[in-house]
Amino acid sequence: MAIFWNKHSDRGVMLRPIHAFGRHPSACQTVIPAADVSKIHALVRWSQNRWEIIDQSRNGTLVNGRRLAAGHWTPLSVDMELCLSASAGATWTVRDLSPPTTSLFPLDGRGSAIALSPQGTLLPSAAQPEISIHVHDGHWMLEHIGGLDHLVDGATVQTSDDAWEFVLCADLESTTETQAAGPGLNLAELTLHFEVSQNEEHTRLNLVLGSESIPLGERIHHYTLATLARLRLQDAKRGLDAHSQGWIALEELSRMLDVDPSYVNIQIFRAKHQLSNALPSSGGLPPLVERRRGEVRFGGYAFTVRRGQVDEGGLR
Repeated sequence: MAIFWNKHSDRGVMLRPIHAFGRHPSACQTVIPAADVSKIHALVRWSQNRWEIIDQSRNGTLVNGRRLAAGHWTPLSVDMELCLSASAGATWTVRDLSPPTTSLFPLDGRGSAIALSPQGTLLPSAAQPEISIHVHDGHWMLEHIGGLDHLVDGATVQTSDDAWEFVLCADLESTTETQAAGPGLNLAELTLHFEVSQNEEHTRLNLVLGSESIPLGERIHHYTLATLARLRLQDAKRGLDAHSQGWIALEELSRMLDVDPSYVNIQIFRAKHQLSNALPSSGGLPPLVERRRGEVRFGGYAFTVRRGQVDEGGLR
């Protein structure tokens, strides 16, 4: 598990396998509310058994006082100092660079992380457990006296004495999602249901396949998918034929989302990977996002979009 330590607040942050720093609250795992920080300022990722960083900003990112070269992934090492802004709260020291592990990180940002075992972790201790965290059917679950809850990244886990942030560190190449049961899936029956919050800050995705509902939780990349689905829906309402619906230049989509094009590509990759794990198919899945000459669009899946309590519609 990788830990960055903030000198100003004397608090740490635990990194996800792809971790964004910046001002955009719906696109960044660590939000830095400073005027000279870009919406997506820097990305850190676990790749090929090492952690590395890339600058995505207008004003630059300093590593040990030297500005990172734009567009180049730079390996990280322990004790490196990262500066993302002139403000005091935007300087970080690399504390730990262990591989990503799904863990509990102290909610106050101080203390040590607790690595979680898929087979089960008892808290606060095995001798006097109040809660149990384990994996069931591909989901991390929290079992407590009141029942069983599905844990999503960023959820608060609490006992009588302590509180932690649940940090989901599923590797991009080995992520296990809830899988639809049984062979011979009829994807014609599949519908993607997007639930976007009223303020557009949170997006949940549920897959419905016949009588089965598969929650994929709240992820940043779900908003990217929902945006593409909305564009296709708009074109359908305008009467465009199916072959012409929803196409948008990747650069324009990036401007709409106020993020870098490379970050949009990362979100599309994660969305495809999540769906392929949730819906195994011997014949392969149709494309979730289609591409042509620098343009992208939402694929041919049926979908619905709801914002708050308003049903925006969908396509089948």
